[in-house]
Amino acid sequence: MTDHNSEPPIVHIIDPMSAAYDAAFSTFLAHTDQKIRAREELARVVGRLPRHRALIDAGAGTGETTAWLAPMFDRTIAIEPNEHMRTELARRCPEATVLGEDIAVAEPGVLADLVLCAHVLYYLPQPSWLSQLQRLASWTAEGGFTVVVLQNPDSDCMRLLRRFTGHRYDLDALGRAFAATAGAEWEVGISTDPAFITMPDLDTALAIAQFMLNVIPLPQAPPVLEEVAAYLDEHFRTPEGYRLSCDQDFLELQHNGPEE
Repeated sequence: MTDHNSEPPIVHIIDPMSAAYDAAFSTFLAHTDQKIRAREELARVVGRLPRHRALIDAGAGTGETTAWLAPMFDRTIAIEPNEHMRTELARRCPEATVLGEDIAVAEPGVLADLVLCAHVLYYLPQPSWLSQLQRLASWTAEGGFTVVVLQNPDSDCMRLLRRFTGHRYDLDALGRAFAATAGAEWEVGISTDPAFITMPDLDTALAIAQFMLNVIPLPQAPPVLEEVAAYLDEHFRTPEGYRLSCDQDFLELQHNGPEE
């Protein structure tokens, strides 16, 4: 017999340091071209580097992108505080130096020609973003790049997040704040690259939507799952399933050194 007084199912809260997060992230990756598109953009940045001595991947996750980039550099330092992800990271990148601390306290001990921080800032308090970016930039060798990646605030995924949490992320504002304090030795630019998530059914779409909604700490009363499903049906259902854009913004800081 149905309990009419029971609460409706809500979005699951996923601990970003848990194995459940790893599983949700894997589901997302299996249905998006985001990683492939990111590689195209990163290859362009690597091609502009005058040297390839060191790579720092801050928030390396399971190391998929790290392992792809590592052969292009003499040395790789991967920063990943999630112990579950670090196991896979170490397996994929056996030559890398793996640090288990947060960006705020990690000490790579080397200046890198490329410092990458992809899809990490969601999990950090926004008031700390500028100081986190300044710390990343402090690890960048002259002539090198710091590259920060987040989803574009106008992508479908970020519209979903804004609809149910009110949160909005904007790398363009962060880039302007950095430029205002960094001085002429830094050149700041931002570009947007299109990407999509394609899902065959509502169950998969809901699993990925819950992953997206967990990029910020959810309130004590998380969104009701039925309402999320209705939103997906209304805006993103296609004859083949469900399709959401997950366009990525690439904030690029080039360290040109002090003016002569």
